[in-house]
Amino acid sequence: MEEKIAYIRGFFDAEGGLPKNQNARFYIQLVQKNYNKLLWIRAVLEELEISCGAIHIPSKKVDPDYFRFFISTKSHKEFSTVIRSEHPRKLRIFESRMKI
Repeated sequence: MEEKIAYIRGFFDAEGGLPKNQNARFYIQLVQKNYNKLLWIRAVLEELEISCGAIHIPSKKVDPDYFRFFISTKSHKEFSTVIRSEHPRKLRIFESRMKI
């Protein structure tokens, strides 16, 4: 499972998102054009008891082949401690917003 966690951490650092604005509502999202990859990541996160929202297309007009899902609010803390981040900006956001 450690390899899967490390893979998801790297994926999140490259393809994930957090709000840049400190006053914005906090969210954790993962985005990708490869639906099956997101499906696998979501399944692993659920295995780790990290609740996720549905995989969806944010805007069919902008890009009908671009998918995302959010980490449920109740699992933000779990995601930030289990998956974490190595990305400097995302790590700072986790540290300040999640108090880890």
